[in-house]
Amino acid sequence: MTSVFLLHPNDLKKKMIFLNYINKNESSLYNFLDIIKVKYDIDINVYYLIIKSIEEFKLKNILYFINLRLKKINKKINYEKVTYDNINCILNDFINNDEVNCIIIMNLIQQYIYPIRLNS
Repeated sequence: MTSVFLLHPNDLKKKMIFLNYINKNESSLYNFLDIIKVKYDIDINVYYLIIKSIEEFKLKNILYFINLRLKKINKKINYEKVTYDNINCILNDFINNDEVNCIIIMNLIQQYIYPIRLNS
């Protein structure tokens, strides 16, 4: 069966813990990926922990990276200033309760932090 994820969230979490990039016991206040969590029962906390592990002044870099990839499909995330407090709102506005947008964001966050080269 083909997966919609470049790397399954469980595998990503194991890799990030192994690399000491995230702390597996941290909690998060974000909810922009909860659509996937509720509908498909997938542990999405690793994405929240990745966002939380990035220094606040570097959060704009991840949104810039995401926008570069979204440009290929004629989409864009609108933002002015990015902080830990408003990144949840920015991503919620983009996702807008759409599962496809949610999966796109999940894959792009994963690709930002752990790039995988795909064979063409």
